[in-house]
Amino acid sequence: MATVTIRNLSDDVVVALKERARRNSRSMEAEVRDVLTRLAKGDASGLEAQLEQRVPRPRRWSVPSSEIMAWIDANPSTPEQDKMREEWAAELEADRKNPLFDESIRDPWENRDSS
Repeated sequence: MATVTIRNLSDDVVVALKERARRNSRSMEAEVRDVLTRLAKGDASGLEAQLEQRVPRPRRWSVPSSEIMAWIDANPSTPEQDKMREEWAAELEADRKNPLFDESIRDPWENRDSS
């Protein structure tokens, strides 16, 4: 397989390629390889728009922590949610102290009568 080096791409093109690759859940290199392959075959005109309308984007099975933190920062919790979180934490702490919820593993033969 051959290697191709492309120099002097504008920053806008690189940003657009990275965004396009992110939307398609692949690396920028894989995205460029796909675009160039389809262009070389002559089947890139109009086909992409039709596919985007018919086929849903692939689902990601993981989310980067930076994306989660950005969402949390953009959506601060309300006072009601803070109160509910504190109530749940108090309930969990009370359950941990309750002997009925003791989840430790016990040997059933340990306290057996020796008769």
